[in-house]
Amino acid sequence: MKTKHYFMIIMILVSQSLAYAGEKIVHVATLADYPPFCFSKENKQPDKKPIPPGSDSMELQGYSWDVLRESYHAMGYTIDLQIHPWNRVEMMLNKGKVDIIFPVVKNENRNKVYSFAQEIVDMAKFLIYTRKDFEVQWTGMDSLKGLRIAFIRGWSYGDIFKNCKQIQKRPVDKIMQGFIMLDKKRIDGYVGYEIPYDYALKQANMVSKFKKLPSFGDSKEYLVGLKSNSKAKELLNVFDTGKRKIVQNGIFDKIEQKWR
Repeated sequence: MKTKHYFMIIMILVSQSLAYAGEKIVHVATLADYPPFCFSKENKQPDKKPIPPGSDSMELQGYSWDVLRESYHAMGYTIDLQIHPWNRVEMMLNKGKVDIIFPVVKNENRNKVYSFAQEIVDMAKFLIYTRKDFEVQWTGMDSLKGLRIAFIRGWSYGDIFKNCKQIQKRPVDKIMQGFIMLDKKRIDGYVGYEIPYDYALKQANMVSKFKKLPSFGDSKEYLVGLKSNSKAKELLNVFDTGKRKIVQNGIFDKIEQKWR
């Protein structure tokens, strides 16, 4: 009887191992302080295991997360999700600890080392926030010559902002940190992504304190993997196919209605 019992246990363990080995899984990392695209749930609990089709993270929520999750789940993939500050997310990709990171804006440097999905995961306009009493004749970034403009460390605002040498750039670490500095007149302007910055202002009940200058570009954001990682290229193709599926079956429209 003991021999039979042990044999049954071994068979169960072997079958579980084979099932896991045959599972389609994508290893993903992102940040959790980027509402409404990727941000922590209230009363969050850590995800102790990968997230299979039909389930959701206990820790992460947001527009971009919903698009990624539903796209991979539509293709039968389980998601191994890791959440960290953005600098560490990029480091994990560069060291091969994950296959995919998101959301990422294209720029010259990233195009050299990263493969990008064809389908976007989210999009927001680039613009400058100022105090309501700030006067400027906006004709583009040159209008801000000599002024102190804050930006979030590690975020990309496109090549126009990156290549602008006439302004004094002031790094911050959090979205609301820049708005507090702007409100206290420690800076003159704050470059931002319209959708997440507006969301943060609404949550803080500070919308009425600021105004927005005209957009100078947009932040189409993508999933990326290392060009040197052939598996990552395959997984990006899987996402693209899954994204098109959820557009066709109406799931994407439900995500739009939920977060816009």
